[in-house]
Amino acid sequence: MHSHTPNFTIIVNWKQKGFGCSKVCSYCNWRTSPLLPHGAQSEQAISNFIKQCNKSFITISGGGDPLYRFEENRHDLERMASIIKAHGFKVRVITREVQHVAQLRGIADYVSISLDQEIFTEIDRYKDQWLGMDIEYSLVLPSLPEQELNALKPQYMGIRSKLGGRLALRENFNSVHSINPACMSFGHSGIVFVPKKLCLESRYLSKVEGNGYSIVQDHAALAHRLMHHSHIYIFGGFAKHLVSPTNHLEYDDIDIIATDSSVLTSLTEEFAYTFKETSPAGSYPRYFIGTSTRAGKSIQLILMANAYDAHTFIFNAQYALDRFGYNQGFFFDPSVGEQTIRNAVIHKTAHSIPGPRAMHLFSTDRSQIESRHKLKLIKKGYSVIEFAPSVSV
Repeated sequence: MHSHTPNFTIIVNWKQKGFGCSKVCSYCNWRTSPLLPHGAQSEQAISNFIKQCNKSFITISGGGDPLYRFEENRHDLERMASIIKAHGFKVRVITREVQHVAQLRGIADYVSISLDQEIFTEIDRYKDQWLGMDIEYSLVLPSLPEQELNALKPQYMGIRSKLGGRLALRENFNSVHSINPACMSFGHSGIVFVPKKLCLESRYLSKVEGNGYSIVQDHAALAHRLMHHSHIYIFGGFAKHLVSPTNHLEYDDIDIIATDSSVLTSLTEEFAYTFKETSPAGSYPRYFIGTSTRAGKSIQLILMANAYDAHTFIFNAQYALDRFGYNQGFFFDPSVGEQTIRNAVIHKTAHSIPGPRAMHLFSTDRSQIESRHKLKLIKKGYSVIEFAPSVSV
């Protein structure tokens, strides 16, 4: 299964409406993707797609999980596998539904089980049922810099030893950190590193056909553009990830302030985003939500007139740990201090700042937004420390 020719993968989602997967994986961006299929692809679309493949196998993957509600969707999976085999290819299935893996005998030639803590603890319960099957395990790496991933290699060696099968370590599509594949080499084929470049250069059939770059967002390239643009100010959860990726592994939507409307155009042209304005006509600042045709993070964008307003907005945030941003480099509210803010981010401590706040740049429902923000922080395990409310200006 080693070759320099691109892999071919069919992205499935058996549900006609909604998302056909029982898991909620932090790294998955397919749930809201406009390219997510709903129901099985046609025989003609599958045949036209796989005829281009120079590999010996075709992968069926998510999207939704190929084994989601297995008995209900078995017919669609078997039909897809039979089309693939009729063209002379073998079938590879990627799944988390370990309770159904044994039923892939006669359907799939190769099975890759995606791991998380829950799946890892269930494997021993079903492993005896897989005797004679070609099983590998795959694990999506956390969004960490190379040095910190390298420090985790002994853990991955332990996982592989316990599982007793081949382990594929997959680079996280949400990662913004550059990784040298040689750093993740283990010196043997029992553990392999799968760089996202390999996946981005592969071919996919989802609702449409294309290569990985047109189907999945390359967040490293997106982050590089956002971080080096003079008119973009990053704040919120993504900024926390940049400051301390170890303590803030995941980020949701990407929050940015733009001080030039050309930012919307460039993000549309380069990363396939479409922006919809959510603020009332004539209001200032203007709020937009950006979604891409590629599976990836949404962008919450605020359009402002100048850098002064951007700093004013960020430096009057509800809690100290939110009073910083990134504009071709980090900047911090000087009234709080860089080290205080960094410590708050690292230790996940949200404390309010005594004194008046300039609220004129916030939306009229800011109090509701801040209440939801507080609740979200508590659910994520932050320590929230509130001082007596002060007068807003």
